[in-house]
Amino acid sequence: MAKTTKGGKTMNPTDAYRKELRKRELKRNKKERKKVREVGILKKDPETLKDQIQKLEAMKADGALDKARKHKKRQLEDTLNLVIKKRKEYENKLKEKGEAPVMFSHLGPVQRRTTAEEEERVKHPRPEDSVYYHPTLNPSGAPPPGKPPMFKSSIALLDEASGKGILGPARQSNKK
Repeated sequence: MAKTTKGGKTMNPTDAYRKELRKRELKRNKKERKKVREVGILKKDPETLKDQIQKLEAMKADGALDKARKHKKRQLEDTLNLVIKKRKEYENKLKEKGEAPVMFSHLGPVQRRTTAEEEERVKHPRPEDSVYYHPTLNPSGAPPPGKPPMFKSSIALLDEASGKGILGPARQSNKK
C-alpha cells in the first residue's frame, strides 16, 4: 500500500523511502545520545556534588540564597540522586555479567614525569613517542611531508607504560 501525506495525497515511493531512512537515523541518534548522557552521569563524582550542595546550604543559612541559587541547589540534588541511582544500576548490571564495575571519578590524579625526564625525551625522542608512529607503516615515526614533528604527551605515555591507560579497554586493545 502506498504511503500518504498528512493532506491525504499519495507520496512518491522515493520520498517515502527517504522519510523512512530519516526516521531510522533519528531513532539511532536518540539511542546514541542516551548512551552518551548515561556515561556522562556515571563519570560525575557524587562527592563533589555533595560538596557543592553543602556550600549552597551554608549560603541558605546565611540568607544569601536567591532564586537562581535555589534552582541550582535543586538541580544538584536531582543530579546527585540520578548519579547514585545510575551507579547502582550500572554496578548491578555488571555484577549480573560477572564483571567488576569501573567508576571514572575514583581514578587518581594523572601523574606527570619529572622535568629531567621531559628534557631527556625532548633531546632524544624515540620513534614510538611520535604521533605518526606505526609499527609496520611508519616505524621511524617520521611526519608526512609538510607536517611538523609531533609527539605524544607525557601523560599518555606514562599511562601506556604503566598499563593503566585512561583511554579505556576498547581503545587500548586497538593500539596493540
